[in-house]
Amino acid sequence: MATTDERDSTSAPADERATEPAGMFQSISAYPGFRLLFLGTMATNSAFWMYQIAIGWLALDLTNSPLFVGLTGFAGGIPLLLFALPSGVIIDRVDRRSVLMAAQVGIMIVATAFAVMIATGIANRWSILVLAFLYGTVMSFVFPTRNAIVPNLVDRRDLVNAVALNAAGQNSTRVVGPSLAGVLIGIIGVSGTFGVAAAMQILALVWTAKLPKMASDVAARTTSLRRNLAEGIRAVTQDDFLKGLILLATIVTVLIMPYINLMPVFARDEMGLGATGLGILMACTGLGSVVGALAVARWRRLGFLPGIQIWSAAAFAGLVLVFSLTSSLLPAAALLFVAGVVSAVYMAINQTVLQLRVDDAVRGRVLSIYLLTWGMLPLGQLPLGAIADRVGAPIATAGACVAAVVLIGFVTLRYPSLRN
Repeated sequence: MATTDERDSTSAPADERATEPAGMFQSISAYPGFRLLFLGTMATNSAFWMYQIAIGWLALDLTNSPLFVGLTGFAGGIPLLLFALPSGVIIDRVDRRSVLMAAQVGIMIVATAFAVMIATGIANRWSILVLAFLYGTVMSFVFPTRNAIVPNLVDRRDLVNAVALNAAGQNSTRVVGPSLAGVLIGIIGVSGTFGVAAAMQILALVWTAKLPKMASDVAARTTSLRRNLAEGIRAVTQDDFLKGLILLATIVTVLIMPYINLMPVFARDEMGLGATGLGILMACTGLGSVVGALAVARWRRLGFLPGIQIWSAAAFAGLVLVFSLTSSLLPAAALLFVAGVVSAVYMAINQTVLQLRVDDAVRGRVLSIYLLTWGMLPLGQLPLGAIADRVGAPIATAGACVAAVVLIGFVTLRYPSLRN
């Protein structure tokens, strides 16, 4: 947690906060600094989801290959695996606002380059893969930094609410981004969509610049990078609950989440939809995610129900399995909405538990280790894309979900603290 002095310009006075009734949007109303962070997160994550839809549609349109769609997802996701741990060390050693501003500038440049290359007709398979890799590299700093900043802007008593609202903001962009991308691709094309995404990154940069500076941890600055990294890893490996939580997150990421990357295939080849239909399906997922995250923000004790992570992860797998075998738009949209609710509850609770369980001195490193599980996403996207290329997206996705349920059961038995 930051000291009171560090939050003077962005927090409401302590006496004033004490008289305010706690509500669903308590952290947004009481802490101006958190409000700025929230707005920036909305802008940058909306642009990210627009990019996900645009690059998936571009890859499928250019090659007509589910395998290349999976390869594009691999190129964009593998940087999280490579740079998650180094980014955590930097977050704890350097002013977090400076790290975030540098990352926002980088992502703005990459998005602009995408727009220019597509507009000029020079984009090809290799350039798409390279730019996807660069985009993923910069986002590997944006994601953990935005999450690590949250406790610096609110009091600990409001941390559960702030983390859940932050998750709700992130998930709401899964409605805004895909919906906007689907409409824009049809009106101004893929190049124009990337241009709009770049403009939204500029807006995020403006809000980020207004955040206060945040002092880094003195001990982290005065010790070696290797020791910094070891301290973060030790904070996780010495806690059985955190180990189980991260293994569970790895299963969800590798085996269940790759269905998002194959959504263009489901939309076009299984349901006969265009870019707008794809946007609708993704928006249903995102809308459900907003509902789920807001539920955690409103009912704060939801995150402390016994075994909630296990049941929500297993339910998410089951819902995606049923969706993968559905070929009609309305049932698919309904399933995606419920899957969004359950997945958001699962992810918001995980983030809340992590934030409450670790000390601020190692927060960036622990969050980066958790983000490392998202770096595992390409390890699921690429083989799932290859399998879908041979047997179809429905069978490939259903098989992965069945495997996920089996492994969730194994982790539950191995780490009983997850059940409590």
